[in-house]
Amino acid sequence: MASRPRRIGILGHADRAGVRRAAARLIAQLTRAGHRAIVDERLGDQLGIPGEPLARMAKASDMLVTLGGDGTVLAGARAAAGSRCILLPVNLGGLGFLTVAESRELAATVRHALAGHWPVVERRMVSAVVRRRNRVVLRGVALNDAVIKSAGGLSAVHLRLSALGDDLGHLVADGIVVASAAGSTAYSLSAGGPVLAPDVEAVVVTPVCPHSIGSRPLVLAPGSDVGITVLGSYDRIVLLLNGQERVDLSPRDEVTVRLDRTRVRLFQNPSRPFGGTLRRKLGWQGSVHRSF
Repeated sequence: MASRPRRIGILGHADRAGVRRAAARLIAQLTRAGHRAIVDERLGDQLGIPGEPLARMAKASDMLVTLGGDGTVLAGARAAAGSRCILLPVNLGGLGFLTVAESRELAATVRHALAGHWPVVERRMVSAVVRRRNRVVLRGVALNDAVIKSAGGLSAVHLRLSALGDDLGHLVADGIVVASAAGSTAYSLSAGGPVLAPDVEAVVVTPVCPHSIGSRPLVLAPGSDVGITVLGSYDRIVLLLNGQERVDLSPRDEVTVRLDRTRVRLFQNPSRPFGGTLRRKLGWQGSVHRSF
């Protein structure tokens, strides 16, 4: 990426002082190197400089640097999906499982990415289509997952599931998570789902606190459709994409979730393999070294 000046988008949690300071340093670094730095509107307002709407900025950028935690990465991924823009996620938040570097490494991380030292991978998004009385009311994509649950989170939902070309029956649970490999380490994992390596193209269907011990997670091939018919609940039922976009669902709504053809491009840090991230971020197999 070092052959010509580049347009670099910057997305950050604008309310955090540390993010604002990091963004200001990054803008100065990029400007000195002859690149054009563009910030999203909310961050621009906080810095007192012009900004652009995130969707337009991401689609027009060669690289989008996200400064924050996993929520910021997910927002950037949705904006950049299907474009040539490459995501560079840097952790200035909490867990930062999806990020490739920490805040102290920001300057070096950007230099490595711009110099072409780091590989770029593509990840497929999860898509969800909601049909109501045979009319499509939502089409959306998410890097991590599509989740159906009660709006208050306290009432069970009643759903009818289909997959593998068959009716899988009536599910009563706190909700259901349909996740990509990237999302397998998020809500799906908390609900008891398996961890998938990030390069596995599959979908994981994980019931959340099901009322039957026979309701277990499923791992499905990338061409599989997961059909979910809403039956009802004592509360409102919602569909959440990455926890950031939501739509209210009604009884008899039909939701189809699948691994979409839309992809997002991301830089990978060769010094941070997935196994190491599992150990560092999730304490995989215990966080203390043991000896005999």
